[in-house]
Amino acid sequence: MEKVRDMNKTIFYENLMMTIHEIMDAKNVDESKIRFKILPVYEKEKSFSGMDDLMRLVALSEKNVGNRLLTVEETVKLVACNSPFVPIWINISLNEIKGEKLVFNFETSLRFRKPSLLRNAETGHPPFKAII
Repeated sequence: MEKVRDMNKTIFYENLMMTIHEIMDAKNVDESKIRFKILPVYEKEKSFSGMDDLMRLVALSEKNVGNRLLTVEETVKLVACNSPFVPIWINISLNEIKGEKLVFNFETSLRFRKPSLLRNAETGHPPFKAII
């Protein structure tokens, strides 16, 4: 398995959009119609770093992301703010189609890791996995 070597906001964005295209089975999804419901997952048996705790308690806190639907840009800016450290895994699934908006679940680990430790490298768009 080849390890991921680089991660920044641009790569994170491109990998996220590849995941959306995989779910929608289309290459021309209108980005302005995409929204994400961020669902942080606390993995009890795993160890967390200080950065993980900061992201969990501040950036990805219930108060900050709870009932919000974020745009692609807002999601990338928030979740990849400490790149090259990003969540070790992220599951993306279509939640609902609300009018013209496509609402996706963005289920994310709260463990932020360097590129070589990211999961889902086999998808071609780590750390993302399309849940269809």
